Amino acid sequence: MIKVVVFGGTTEGRRLCEFCAEHAVPILYCVATEDGARVVSHLPNISVHIGRLGVGEMAELLSQNAPAHVYDATHPYAEEASRNIEAACHQTGMPLLRVVRENADPQGCIAFDSMDNLLTWLESEPGYIFVTTGSSHARAFACLRDFQNRVWLRILPSIESLKTCLELGYRPDRLICMQGPFSEDLNYAMFKAVNANILVTKNSGSTGGFSEKVRAARSLEMRTAVLSKPAESMGISLEEACKRLMELTI
Repeated sequence: MIKVVVFGGTTEGRRLCEFCAEHAVPILYCVATEDGARVVSHLPNISVHIGRLGVGEMAELLSQNAPAHVYDATHPYAEEASRNIEAACHQTGMPLLRVVRENADPQGCIAFDSMDNLLTWLESEPGYIFVTTGSSHARAFACLRDFQNRVWLRILPSIESLKTCLELGYRPDRLICMQGPFSEDLNYAMFKAVNANILVTKNSGSTGGFSEKVRAARSLEMRTAVLSKPAESMGISLEEACKRLMELTI
């Protein structure tokens, strides 16, 4: 019997799975890709659903399992996924808890509230650009003049992501396919190796390696452009989420 449904694919989602496995709480973990499932495949008491779901499919899944808790532990920038989860829980009457990630301090960075504003700024700035926002924004950066030469793109090591970027015209030698988060030293080595002048990142918080990227860029006197996180509704921390899960073990 499934007691918890977690929508994840993030560090927070993985840690909730580890907590449930440790305390023998049966969980259904929903992720969009094989990569998201692989990191929890070794854990006991974990069932995994792989693939993107619409509102109706989510509602059906929740109705079939009738969990005591539903957690939205998706990425802070995954707005559509969070809207769908909220709508599915509303349809089925399931209680929803949003696990929110604490922002890292963006001091010294240049913040942009939209992709359009960020792209306009990048067009006016000289130098090479190291983008760490993943393949989901690859199409946007492909709109920049001379992007084949100016832009290095760091993406997840998945065939789907690589195929998308190559089809958009990115050069193979401008694509770095690696799973993060990365240490400050590794970020430094990557940025220096390509002579990057600008870092483009999201405020992915401490668990997403934001500070390590910013410190590495600062050491190289790079400018850092941050795509601001969408405004989130109230939620709970990872620590509070684990406390709520403990109630299921009593």
